[in-house]
Amino acid sequence: MSRYIYYFILVTLVTNLIASVPRILMRDSDDGVIQSMILAMIFGVSLTIIVINLFRYFPNMTLPEILKKSTSKWFYFPVLLYFACSWYAAGLITLTTYVLMFNTFLSFETSMIFTTLAFLLIISFGLLIKAKSVLYMTEVVLIMFLPVILFLIIKIYTDPKLDWDFVKVAMTYINVFPSYKTFSASSYIFIGAVNIVIFNKYIKIKKKAGIKQIAIISLMGIFTLFTTYFIPIGFNGFEQIENLTFPWITTSDSVRMKYSIIERVTFIFVILFTGVAFISLLIHWYVSLKLFESIFHLKKLQWKNKNLSSYLIILLFNLIAVFLPRQINEFELLKVSKLFYNLLPIFYGVLIVSLLIAKRRLKL
Repeated sequence: MSRYIYYFILVTLVTNLIASVPRILMRDSDDGVIQSMILAMIFGVSLTIIVINLFRYFPNMTLPEILKKSTSKWFYFPVLLYFACSWYAAGLITLTTYVLMFNTFLSFETSMIFTTLAFLLIISFGLLIKAKSVLYMTEVVLIMFLPVILFLIIKIYTDPKLDWDFVKVAMTYINVFPSYKTFSASSYIFIGAVNIVIFNKYIKIKKKAGIKQIAIISLMGIFTLFTTYFIPIGFNGFEQIENLTFPWITTSDSVRMKYSIIERVTFIFVILFTGVAFISLLIHWYVSLKLFESIFHLKKLQWKNKNLSSYLIILLFNLIAVFLPRQINEFELLKVSKLFYNLLPIFYGVLIVSLLIAKRRLKL
């Protein structure tokens, strides 16, 4: 399996470590979270492997190319529109979450609009580069940031303030029946591999994903879910954790690096995760842009022999993104995130059924 697929999974895992997922889990800490995470592990890993193996039948083809070649317009148009809107919404949730977090903990005197525009300016340039450049950028950012993030995670794990008795208290709820909202939120962290719908054209999948790939993805997921849920409880207590808006920021602020130039881990933590969030947002919106282009490519919209459809779509992306953070707070964002995560099984279902239909039509 290509290393870029692992990169997509890692970006999603890291980004959602301090986004909406942990807060959803914390708010329902006594409502079957542990069983939900176990089921989400099985569900997420299984569907990830299924999607990767299905795309192996369509080498060097994007999802729009696959569906246009195998299905009629009445089928592929609504499917591609649904996926394009879903990927844009995923990026928009990430953007809004990190803008709120950035303004709350690093730059509370800065205008929300100014912070959003700063994010959008960088992302807009990224949306205009080639797909291979996006892949290379993802690799560079992970190589730069992931070792430091792992160091900080290890530092948090080994901090004396981490009380494993609180973790044991949380473990006592393992027999509680799972809830759907915590299951869907936990499942979302595995969705990164689905970005292959566009990048399959540039990624070579030589072998069928098997036991080795399942083991690697499972271990990554287990570590991420355990860290996401149990470590903040270990620092803040089981009873108080549901009241925290950003549990992982509060947790990182409990840790100090005594001999470092920057003593508070929070500042380094937020900056590093924001860097990875930029890549996550770029990938989501890049996939969304290409999906929108495949169904709304206006041939008459030309200027100096260059089609302006992409610029128009990016402009619409930015207009919506500038408006939303001003109209939504942390609690409303949480509700929107829950709704989005709850629709995840439908997302996977439509994708897998579409690929199976295409495979059958093309007789592969």
